[in-house]
Amino acid sequence: MEQQPNPQYFSTFELPPEQNPLYRRNEKKNLSRIGLALFLYLIIAGLTQTLLMYVSYFFFPRFFQSDWFFPVSQIVPMYLVGFLAFYLMLRGMPKKSPEKIKLGGENWVMFFAVSFLLMYVGSLIANFLMKAMEILRGAEIPNIVSDYISNSSPVVNFILVVLCAPIFEELMFRKLLIDRMLPYSPCYAVLTSGLIFGLIHGNFYQFFYAFFLGTLFAFVYVKTGKLRYTIGMHMILNFTGSIIVDAISELINGDAALHSSINPWRFVDTLYMLALLTVVVCGGILFFRNLSKFRLERTGDRALSLASQFRLGWGNIGMLLFGILILSTFILNIFFA
Repeated sequence: MEQQPNPQYFSTFELPPEQNPLYRRNEKKNLSRIGLALFLYLIIAGLTQTLLMYVSYFFFPRFFQSDWFFPVSQIVPMYLVGFLAFYLMLRGMPKKSPEKIKLGGENWVMFFAVSFLLMYVGSLIANFLMKAMEILRGAEIPNIVSDYISNSSPVVNFILVVLCAPIFEELMFRKLLIDRMLPYSPCYAVLTSGLIFGLIHGNFYQFFYAFFLGTLFAFVYVKTGKLRYTIGMHMILNFTGSIIVDAISELINGDAALHSSINPWRFVDTLYMLALLTVVVCGGILFFRNLSKFRLERTGDRALSLASQFRLGWGNIGMLLFGILILSTFILNIFFA
């Protein structure tokens, strides 16, 4: 009688990737490095920021009280020390860069208008949610980032918000992250990049619009392979949404003699808001007219389903550590800010 082969002796390498436990384990370990890189980035940047604060406070009190302390306390820990640690953690991972394609003037205008729409919708969701939380908590929840920007000089804000943040954030959350996730699928890379970008901000005031915009910027980078497009859009959004708005607000409230209904800067503010609203409406129209362009492949070189990509990419020790740290940050900003 012929003996039937025992399935347990079959090599796992003969199984397709979706069913191969060894393959899935290796991919899970590989993707865990992304979470560990994010976790270490936050820890190292936070420790560097704390050290810089204490050193400045005790040994350089004049610098500590100057307008330049805030940007330096952000740039050095996050964009120099933290960024270097993040890069070194991801350097050895397999990567795949998107094909370089010109965006074109028409598409650039469309994505630019859609970015304003997403920023507006995200801000509305955040404001509604935070108002609800304030009612439940019975106390105001401050918008720490907005308060810092409002209390800093325009020159400092321009350097930090318009120049440094877009360049380093696009390098981190688009170039470095997406190139490591693109082998799994464009869809996974874009959605994960956007979600991480939203979470890394650490508060609900910024989470929604950062998630929406991060996803859009990731989409543009995957489709064009050119980071200069996303850096340019990011700079324009930060400039129009922070610098100009704060400048007009300062002009309106800065002179007590102009606190009247005929304040000319109130008219400028109204015109500016109408212009932004027009761009938002145009963004909505262009978005729905071009829905067919917002499609991405769900499988890639790794031959895993999109569901498996998310299970392996988010269900690992690295992402668990990152998630715990980010959740703690959100809680602290709600209840102890």
